Amino acid sequence: MSYKFLSLPQLSDKRSELPNRGNLAKRNTALRKLVRVWHHSLTRKHLGGSNARGFANYHVHSLGWERIGYTFVIEPMNIVDTPNGRRARIVYANNITDRSYHVGTSNDSSLGICVAGDYRYDDLDAATIASMVDLHRALIQDNIGRNDKSHHEMPGYAWKVCCVFDYRKALSTSPHSPVIEADLPDTYTVQQGDTLWSLANNDDRFTVEDLMRWNNIENPRNLRVGQKLTFRPPTTSAPTTPPTRATVKWSGTVTSPGLNVRKGPSVNFPIVRALNNGDVVDVYEESNGWLNIGNGQWVSNVGGKYVTKRTNAGRRYLNLKPSINAWRVYPLNRAAVRGNEIGFLNPQKFGGLSYEILGNPMSNVYTIQTANFGRVNIFASNSTASTITNRPTY
Repeated sequence: MSYKFLSLPQLSDKRSELPNRGNLAKRNTALRKLVRVWHHSLTRKHLGGSNARGFANYHVHSLGWERIGYTFVIEPMNIVDTPNGRRARIVYANNITDRSYHVGTSNDSSLGICVAGDYRYDDLDAATIASMVDLHRALIQDNIGRNDKSHHEMPGYAWKVCCVFDYRKALSTSPHSPVIEADLPDTYTVQQGDTLWSLANNDDRFTVEDLMRWNNIENPRNLRVGQKLTFRPPTTSAPTTPPTRATVKWSGTVTSPGLNVRKGPSVNFPIVRALNNGDVVDVYEESNGWLNIGNGQWVSNVGGKYVTKRTNAGRRYLNLKPSINAWRVYPLNRAAVRGNEIGFLNPQKFGGLSYEILGNPMSNVYTIQTANFGRVNIFASNSTASTITNRPTY
């Protein structure tokens, strides 16, 4: 049978070329009854490895799956000029009749479509939306799937903020319905394809290290389907010493522009994001020239070339003078401009405030750690209201 989606000019059939360990089992659900499930990859769309091959490498060589978890991958980094205009490349990665791993217990009754990108920070561009619409229309014409859902709309994943982007709006199939952060379940049952990293990486409420500590997990690779996990620290009615967080061995400063952050200690793992020259990281573990910087993320530091240990002499502090009573702070993923602020600092109330500078993403913008807002950016130009020193002033 010839499918409409195979004739899309931006579609590239890579089923026989992507890394694999063999064949997947055939699905039992009829194609017309499938749910088309939309994912994002949690890897910034412009970075190397944020594509079908990168995801296949991770799923096959790191997770031990037979093949990549998605049937289709839309790649914003690869633009195709078509008779209908510019389109993001669509990679056909698995047979539509194969049961791949992407939504646990719903794998058999669903078809996984991944839009490469981390849409907590990235935006859907026109070429990507056009390919989403083209693929969606072709699948409908082919009678493949009865409806569409986001990853977080599937059974067992209501707590998960994925695919983040509004697929309904992009596909123009129903009114805008924003993704809302749902309450965490009391317990979570591990489903097929889950890893601690995939559970923690797009949720700010816990980290990989938290899950290991709260659930007494020594080796994250030993996660089992059906295993019960808690997403909260243990509680007790009796006073107790608070549990200690994973130990920070040392802190370092990034000395290389565009240092890639990966999902594991090897170039075979996909790139999650990139660090800037001057960014500060906490190091939890060292392994064969790689540094674990928390939440299951690693950076290369072969020969100590890319991250140097920080000393007190090398630290800088941003000092906010007490003449100001409201100083805007901004989330790390938004521009530091009026209207994007998430709160205000009040140096006047405390007789001045000093913060260690943890990063300098752009001119006059500094990353600091605050008690009320966590790690944020702050705009502080050279003025009489702030100073930068080697020791805290306040």
